[in-house]
Amino acid sequence: MYRDNPFRQARTCMFSRLFCYHVCMRKQASFIANRAHQWLENPWPFAVLVGTALIYVAFLASGLAEEILDNESIVRVDGWLVHWLAAHRTPFGIGFFETVSFVGNWEVATLMVVAAVIFLWNRRQRAALTLALACAGSELVVYFGKAGFGRPRPPAILSVVTELDGSFPSGHANISVALYALGFYLLFRSARSPRLKRLWLALAFLFPLLIGFSRLYLGAHYLSDVLAGWGIGLWWSILVLGVPGFVRRRRATKRQAADFTSRPNTAK
Repeated sequence: MYRDNPFRQARTCMFSRLFCYHVCMRKQASFIANRAHQWLENPWPFAVLVGTALIYVAFLASGLAEEILDNESIVRVDGWLVHWLAAHRTPFGIGFFETVSFVGNWEVATLMVVAAVIFLWNRRQRAALTLALACAGSELVVYFGKAGFGRPRPPAILSVVTELDGSFPSGHANISVALYALGFYLLFRSARSPRLKRLWLALAFLFPLLIGFSRLYLGAHYLSDVLAGWGIGLWWSILVLGVPGFVRRRRATKRQAADFTSRPNTAK
């Protein structure tokens, strides 16, 4: 009875086509990823990619700073969002996001960096230096940014925390990328299990989002402060990953060229 049912046959045919399409798309994506990986093993394309990313993130951060100085649209969005979040806070939300925000405090971040460097120094010295440089360099930029802009924090009546330094850029947002996201990314690169890789990658995205939003929810920062903090942390993360990556690729290329020239010529 079902063998002659045209609707059943059409549905089976549709599922077969979707399955074939899915398999073909996965093969194409795998092929493109492999070709891109091979292309980026060349030091100069890799340098172009890293340089482009650095310039792009720097332009985004500088654009935010310019809009704040010129009192443009982002400032109006900042004001609207801080008022909206203040009107929708709950006791549970305040307690939860105070805990999340605590993870980004400079005392906790300093302890995390020191512990990571001590733990990794003997086995993964490069990873330890990467984290330390990203955190130190980005926090230095944040410090001078706060001093240079001197932007006031959101009004105390709209905030549940008291901060004494400047508002722009956010140090918590910066450290959420330069320490936590970068640290989870390094774990992602060293992991062999696909499940662990997915876990570390998910946490690398989740931590910056949670810590950044906690600063908005508690009224400690404006949206543009958090965006700028993310940008600074991302810029330094790209830098500390990109420069050693370029150096390693250059050395590998020179080594391959030296091996090729040192081979005996067997052609007759």
